[in-house]
Amino acid sequence: MIRGDSADYELLKKWSAGFDCNGDYSCEIGVREGMGSKIIMDLVENNYMHIGVDPYGDRQYQHFDDDSKFQWPNLEPGKGPTYPDSMKDQMLKDFKFYSDKFHFANLTDTEFMANDHYSNLKYSFVFLDGPHTTKDVLLEAIWFAQRAGKKTRIVFDDYGYYNMKLISEALKYFGFEILDGGENKVCMEKNGN
Repeated sequence: MIRGDSADYELLKKWSAGFDCNGDYSCEIGVREGMGSKIIMDLVENNYMHIGVDPYGDRQYQHFDDDSKFQWPNLEPGKGPTYPDSMKDQMLKDFKFYSDKFHFANLTDTEFMANDHYSNLKYSFVFLDGPHTTKDVLLEAIWFAQRAGKKTRIVFDDYGYYNMKLISEALKYFGFEILDGGENKVCMEKNGN
């Protein structure tokens, strides 16, 4: 069963439904159990392929700008959850029916962005749900903005945990404006050159 770990999935559905990728790629950074990628693949139109990026492997990483202030259930303060390879295996099993639409990149966000193959693609629908630090999300957002199709949407998850105002200001230089938002997700859109 494909699940998610956040709120505002109805908004992700709304922003994905009927969105025309014009033959470009769609992408999610931070696939986890796959709900975001499933919604995107089910609802966007004319995307060449959806790329899901996630390293899994029980890696420790900084989740938020100040993890020490965050308490996850059943974990000590400041310690975030890790995502095991068993979660990856289940996600791939759940996605077997999407084999013609889904490409899995078993990489960190920085490894993905440093890869020449992925760097040379155009992206029209992106969901950023990996590390939730300002520096990581800013780097990802600018990387995708530089590879954006003529009309592109970038969805930010859990935007209240990082400096979304700074990120949205930076993306204005690439032609992006805030389209819509909810409690946990916000969507920016570029509509033009």
